[in-house]
Amino acid sequence: MSQSEKPPFPWDGDERFAACNFALGDLFNNLPSLALFDQRLHLPTLLCAAGAIAGFSAQRALFAEQGAWPAGTQVATTKAGHTFYFGDTLNHMLVPASAADAPLRLWPVVAGAAQAAGVAPPDLNAMFAHVSRTIRQDADFLPTPAAAQPRMGGLALLKHVWPFARNCFEGKLSGKVMRDEGIVPQRWRPVVAAYVAHFGLRQSQATLDPATGATLVMEAAIYASKVDPKLIET
Repeated sequence: MSQSEKPPFPWDGDERFAACNFALGDLFNNLPSLALFDQRLHLPTLLCAAGAIAGFSAQRALFAEQGAWPAGTQVATTKAGHTFYFGDTLNHMLVPASAADAPLRLWPVVAGAAQAAGVAPPDLNAMFAHVSRTIRQDADFLPTPAAAQPRMGGLALLKHVWPFARNCFEGKLSGKVMRDEGIVPQRWRPVVAAYVAHFGLRQSQATLDPATGATLVMEAAIYASKVDPKLIET
């Protein structure tokens, strides 16, 4: 597909479109360096990292839009004292509540990558159920594909990659040439991250089952969207 044939990104036309493009490139090109083990890229870890960034940035975008946790958000504290957030409004930051939201949410972008490879997307309800079950059991999060496990648990992985992702969004890499105009608005950050995940999935499909890759991204995102931000933001 030529550059002229590529569909526009959702942020095209926004006054910060250049900042979004810089962040997309910085994340896509440099995130693999955070998934190296013994100097080799570990693909399941990379896909989970992309999903975690998309999920947590979706949570942060929702909080920035509302100025607080929206009405109806449920706060769950586990026996171990860990806090997680649940609710339809939060879920709809990943799964669109309307057709108009579809280009701005992770799930249609992830599902589209699987469908482009001729594979049915994984079951969405089963992925949400897996994350909820993991949280209830006070277990460290790992995705369901047993043959494609990341090298780090969900919380550790999010802590590992979020500082880098935040630097990309805040224009501290390529975007620094634009100064303040290189900062990606909160509302566009999960969208940029979703397309990073999409392109990562498309590249991975030659070596990893497309449905497995989609599961890794989506389950990691669901989990990260529910994590207590006080554990991540410093």
